[in-house]
Formats: sequence, C-alpha cells, structure tokens
Amino acid sequence: MAVWQFNRGEWTEAYVFMRLLGEGRIYGASSELTRDNSTYIDIINIIRDEPDKIIIFERFIEEEMAHVKATRDGETIKIVTAPEIFEYAKELYDSIKSLASNRVISVTNVQGYLESLGVDSPKANLSDTARERYGAKTDIIITSENSLDHMRTTEGFSIKSHIGSSATLFNSSQSSGFNYEVVGCNEVGMHELNSKDAFLSIIEGIKANYSLKYVGCRNEAFEQNIAIVDSRMGEILNTAVLTQAAYYGACSSDVKSICNLVAELNPINVRNPQMFYPAKFKDFLFASFAGMTASTVWNGRKRLSGGYIDVSREGEMLYYRAISDDIFGNYLFENTYFDRPDRGMCKDLAVATAQAFINGHQLSEEEIRQLTYRNGVSGTRKPKKGDFGYVYQKDGRYYIDLNFQIRFR
Repeated sequence: MAVWQFNRGEWTEAYVFMRLLGEGRIYGASSELTRDNSTYIDIINIIRDEPDKIIIFERFIEEEMAHVKATRDGETIKIVTAPEIFEYAKELYDSIKSLASNRVISVTNVQGYLESLGVDSPKANLSDTARERYGAKTDIIITSENSLDHMRTTEGFSIKSHIGSSATLFNSSQSSGFNYEVVGCNEVGMHELNSKDAFLSIIEGIKANYSLKYVGCRNEAFEQNIAIVDSRMGEILNTAVLTQAAYYGACSSDVKSICNLVAELNPINVRNPQMFYPAKFKDFLFASFAGMTASTVWNGRKRLSGGYIDVSREGEMLYYRAISDDIFGNYLFENTYFDRPDRGMCKDLAVATAQAFINGHQLSEEEIRQLTYRNGVSGTRKPKKGDFGYVYQKDGRYYIDLNFQIRFR
C-alpha cells in the first residue's frame, strides 16, 4: 500500500474525525474559547461526501457499548467500537504533537486502521455538491443533535488547530497583499534599503528617507474579492498592513488593536470611524472564513452551515457556531491577529544583490544559482512564498510589495 505522507493540519482532520466518533459529543465554546458545559452536540454520524463515493460513519449503542458503523452505498464496510477508534485518535494526536511545522509524517498504524474503514486520506476531499451545500471551507460534515432543543441537523464545520502554530484564517500567497511606490527612491537607495535585510529595518529606512504611495492590490482577483466586501476595502486593508509593518509607529498585531489605529488614521474619511472600521474588519474576517481567498474569484457567498471546531494544543476540542454574521464576526475580530508570512526566495536574491552592489561587485552566476535553486544548480526553484518586503525597479520607478496573513490566537 502507498504510505500516507501528510502535514500536521491534514492529520489533525483525521484526529478530529476519529475523536468525534470515539467520544460522541463535543461542547460549545464561549467567546473566550472556554468550555460551555450547557451547550453541546451529540454526534449521530459523520459523512465523507467525496467525488467518487459517499461513506457514512454512524454511531449506535449495542449492549451498552457505543459502536461506529461505516457504510458505503448501503453496504457495511466495518463495525468498530467507539473506545477503539478513540484510542487510535489518541495515538494520532501524539504523532501530530511531535511533528515540526511544515513537515510531513506517516502514521502507519493509524493509516491501516482508517483504510480498513474505507478512508483513503486523512483529509476529506469533498465533492463540489458538498462544498456548495455546506460551505467552501468545510472540513467535516456532521449530523448531530443539539442540547438546546434536541433538533437534528447535518452541517459542515471548518477545523482550526492550535497543535503547533496557530491556525490561519486568511492565507497569504503571491496574490495577496498590496503594492506601493517608494517615492524619491533611486537605484542606490534601493540597494541601501534591501541590504538591511530585516523587514522592519527596510520600513524604517523608507520612513526616514522616502515615502510610500499606495498603488493597489497585487492581484486582480484579490482586488475584486475585497471590493465585494466594500468598494474601498483595499484602502482600508492596505492601511492595516502598513500599521502592522510599524509604518505609523509601534502597534500590537492583534486585529482589534490595528483596527483601532486605522480608525484614528481614518484613511477614507468616514464620519463615524470608530463604528465603521470595526464593521468592515469583521466583514472581511467573516468573508475569509466563509471561503474568500486572494487568488480565486469569489462570488460573495458567505453561507456557513455549521461553524468551526477549535483544537487546542492539548488536543481538546470545542465548537463555535457561525450563528450570524454579527455574532461570529465579533468572535473573529476579538480572536485573530495579523501575521507576517515568509518573504520568499526573491527577497533573499534582492538582499544578496544589494549587499554585493554596496561592496562594489555583482553576484556571480554560481551565487545566483545557489540563491535560486533548491540544490544550487538547476531544477526546482526555491519557493517565492509571500514574495514581498524588498524594493524593486520597474519602468524607472521603485516599488515595494507588502503582504500579510491573519491567524487565530
């Protein structure tokens, strides 16, 4: 059999899947992400609705023991006990906990167990129909009975894990972020700035000697998507990114603090900035949770059938419902922060080029290859990742791109 090699986030989806089936209940979270013992849902089944098959994992009680039955097309694949599947969940958690960020592992014993249940990947590959019905960011489909009115519903939930690094709400890419002209800069100034290497040092150098003029979004899809949130969202968000970069002075990275400073700056001159900007930030955060990305054109749909399941560093799980835009948006506003992503290979090349220029020489072809390719010769290039945070020249003018991502605290 092919050995599964997956990262921490992908394995965490399998952990949630098995633990929910093993325990059979998940409690709701308060606004502070503490357990609310009066609010919970009991798991009836979990549905893997994939392009080539639908598998239903149903919990039932027999002889005072909880069991899980996996069925496909009405045919039983396997029946296991809930305590058994819970033990495999704990084994998987121990493996995930020890995994370094951005690494992949195989968990052979867990893989074999999941395959015996008809599962061919720890991460569900939802069908287009399932994504349309339950939401674009659905990771797991759950039929449950809630503790409040005992209604049964089938809903999609997104999974956010704190095992290791914080979960990402809005992912950075080469498409996200904003473009600025470095007004007054020249070739010598470009190299002097880039030679500083450290991002905040480059920003300090720009503040001291030049100024930044906002040009626009780096990508047309990103520009269109945030315009659906608000026609001037680009002006609002780029001010937030400059704030996080300390262009206007030191500021905490949490979304609420940055929003408060943006309200003071009032970049689009609204009459009620203390009310307007928090509302727009919440709209952006909710849209990001509901499926908006920087690289794919978004239709503005913000349908979420369930909410999200939060996995703590200790492996404990709570759920938070997306009851309404306002309630859930406020939760996101209070519990997220701006993070600076990896600047990528192009930044490293710009820094090395600048330092060589200042020392009176140019990079050799060999030095360029070492900076460009993974093996230092040819073939696979090193990743560009967020690709930002260095000054470059285009058509006789000098520019810098700034990028961001937003994570859960």
